[in-house]
Amino acid sequence: MVFTLLLSFGNTAQATKTWVSGNVGNWSNTANWSGATLPSSAETAQIDAGNATLDTSQVIGQLLMGVTGGGTGVLNINTGQNLTISKASAELFGVVKTSNAATLNTVNHSAGTVSVFQPGYTGLGETRLVSASTTLGAAIYNLSGTAVLDTEILSKGNKTNANAQFNATGGTLVLRNMIYRFGLISEGAGFNQGACKLEIGAIDTVKAVTFGNSTNAIDYTVAAGGTMNFDIASVSSFDTIVQYGSLANTAGSTLSIDLLSGFTPTAGSTFDVWTFSDKTKAGSGAFGVLPAGWAAAWVDTSGDGSTDTLQLKYIPEPATIGLLGLGLLAIRRNKK
Repeated sequence: MVFTLLLSFGNTAQATKTWVSGNVGNWSNTANWSGATLPSSAETAQIDAGNATLDTSQVIGQLLMGVTGGGTGVLNINTGQNLTISKASAELFGVVKTSNAATLNTVNHSAGTVSVFQPGYTGLGETRLVSASTTLGAAIYNLSGTAVLDTEILSKGNKTNANAQFNATGGTLVLRNMIYRFGLISEGAGFNQGACKLEIGAIDTVKAVTFGNSTNAIDYTVAAGGTMNFDIASVSSFDTIVQYGSLANTAGSTLSIDLLSGFTPTAGSTFDVWTFSDKTKAGSGAFGVLPAGWAAAWVDTSGDGSTDTLQLKYIPEPATIGLLGLGLLAIRRNKK
């Protein structure tokens, strides 16, 4: 109880720096912020109305947009600078729209890295587009170019809110934990990755992530031009996706595989990287581009006729096998 009270006090005590309403200009210009000082790593940066451009790398506690309503907030992250959202007591947020349906808040992210997580922190960094408690509000996150969004959770907030959009026409989405609240299957809603690259877990780190959960199931589609990247460290350690939903479609997209720590699979090795929580559900679609020496197929692991698992298989090319054989022969001769 004492810990909870202290944590609650920490939430309310966190200071806020607000973008001066209607201003257009650079983040680094102190005249654009209340108190004429920039938001610090322990503070919330709040943009309710105006147009801000991130022109220097910054570390802040939290980012909120459209809290008071009545205006349009825009954040441009396009100069190659980085924004780290590292601390906000019990919960971390990337973009939040809390109320007022007439207000549209947009993040245009085409270069640089936005990091929404805190290593060693017990909470989870969440890039949330709208409030979880209201159907009002509008928020758009445009990911493109060479941009990287590195977040633990990507959430629509309220799953029925049609005004929350994540548009991924390029860049890289690094997903450390889950995609959440992007619609129920009965609503015909889901998540379309778009033509960006999805990195499962932190880069070059083996991780398990989920699409949806037991109360918020989502379909998942990787658009043509999109990339799915999986890291493999050993036969028992590799990136995995568990999906709560009815279907997944990878048709026309690109499969990317990173082998870690010098690991090379033996011929015929298989890796079940994408599974459904409900084995009666199905995945479909053939990847348009595969890395050399690899095959990928949706397979039926439960025998019920549903293709419930994306299975990767290592099939080295004959030339590779020949080189491996010559290497083993050389080792044998040296031993003699």
